[in-house]
Amino acid sequence: MSPVDGRGLAMVAATYVVVAAEFVGLGTAIVRWWDPSSLGTLDADVSRALESIRTDRLTTVSERMSQLSDTYAKIAYGIVLVPVMLWLFRRWHEWTLVFGGLLLEVSIFVTAARIVGRERPPVEQLEQSHTASFPSGHIAAATTFFVALGVVVLMRTRRRGPRVVAWTVMVLGPLAVTWGRLYMGMHHVTDAVGGMVIGVSVVTVVSRVVHRTLPPDESAARHDELVGSARSR
Repeated sequence: MSPVDGRGLAMVAATYVVVAAEFVGLGTAIVRWWDPSSLGTLDADVSRALESIRTDRLTTVSERMSQLSDTYAKIAYGIVLVPVMLWLFRRWHEWTLVFGGLLLEVSIFVTAARIVGRERPPVEQLEQSHTASFPSGHIAAATTFFVALGVVVLMRTRRRGPRVVAWTVMVLGPLAVTWGRLYMGMHHVTDAVGGMVIGVSVVTVVSRVVHRTLPPDESAARHDELVGSARSR
């Protein structure tokens, strides 16, 4: 069975239109009213404070954290996870949740960033970028990927070990990328928050879309049996 039906596609399209419009409006408000205000100054001061504590070691660590969500990393994730998920689950639903979510996320991000055009923080950027500052595409992608991956595990098993790992990845993955992007001067705090909100919103919608086409008797306990059987083959 296809992981996305007609109603699911309509939900995805509606989510793109609504969320992109919301972030265009929010971003425009930030540029016009937030940035010139004292709150905007505080936003920039966080970037200045992070710039003041830069060291060679912290810079190296931050660059590695940022790379967890760059284009090459996402390509690598896709190459690795396609065979792994197909082997474990024998269907495309889980893979669609992760990478369908990333496709929706990047569509929203690109639309909002190009229309809003917010400038980067008033500090030295440690990486070149051709996109605007709001919202953070790296952080949106990291949140989408790591949260979706965690949701796959949480929905498919009741085993404590995997669930603890899933929650850890869901929290620490996006936070690591957020630290890297803020430290490198690539984003304001508000850009980071915007990216996280996009990621969580996307995963929420795509998860519902994918689960619409799952069998009605799907359960974590049953899935544990199926995964155990697949591994024993």
